[in-house]
Amino acid sequence: MDDQNLNWARLALVAFVGALILEVVLTFATGLKAAFTVRQIPAHLAALLVGSLAGWLFELFREMTKVTHEALRVAAHLEVSIRALTTKITYQDEALGMLTSCPRHNEALTSLIQASMGENFRNIPLVGVSSYLEFLRKAIEHSDGYEGIQRKPLSWYKLTGAGSYLGDLKRRDMEYKKRLLIIDKDDEDQMKADLADHGVLEYYWSNTGAVTTYWMTSRDFVANFPGMKIPEDLALYDKRLLIAYDEGTKILTFDVIDKESSVRRLFDAVDQLEPYEVGFLHELAIADYVRR
Repeated sequence: MDDQNLNWARLALVAFVGALILEVVLTFATGLKAAFTVRQIPAHLAALLVGSLAGWLFELFREMTKVTHEALRVAAHLEVSIRALTTKITYQDEALGMLTSCPRHNEALTSLIQASMGENFRNIPLVGVSSYLEFLRKAIEHSDGYEGIQRKPLSWYKLTGAGSYLGDLKRRDMEYKKRLLIIDKDDEDQMKADLADHGVLEYYWSNTGAVTTYWMTSRDFVANFPGMKIPEDLALYDKRLLIAYDEGTKILTFDVIDKESSVRRLFDAVDQLEPYEVGFLHELAIADYVRR
């Protein structure tokens, strides 16, 4: 532990205060009016020594606790960096192994590897619904805000057994939780049936908790958000981490986005429309058992 981490002047000051406090206690214990004698000198010296030592140890422990906390924080950051570096090296080794094992097709393999590690590395193919939800669970554990797009009616959650995922989101304390269902024409009848089905509503609300939920048709989306592509299923955490999923192709896409992203602009627009109760944006009433 170096001098930068340990404030010796503060240690000395706290030690002095500790000695002073114990000396005052001893003085009151022997009586303020009692005459000072030579016999009392050892007791006063002992009080000063013990008080100084107690104060010094207290401040030393406080400083060491602060330094230990900082060391743990640095170690955690270092662990993440090492894990990322290890992953990168693993990918590079695998790519190099491909090139050396098949030199005849080196040119084609180089192009494929560059593409996969370039603009396409954000895409993960052959991802099932359960794996998609598992990625979302991991993101929930470290998030303070959630916004989501769902492209299927409410009954999708019950049919796919997504209650566990919804429950994880429910238990996580966040600043905001918001979900928008965008329903295609082929699913409109099912969505309306779900809204009239007590079992579907109970399953959704009892599992998801107090998540502000809206729905609109894809037809209304196109009419009211011109030039904006209808998004696939996605979850946006802390307005930064985006995890999107195309259930038809089973491709999962992830990215870290900024405020210029179309997804961010869409949720911002929904926030602005919310107070006006526009006809095409329907808010689902939170059931009574969510409030309990």
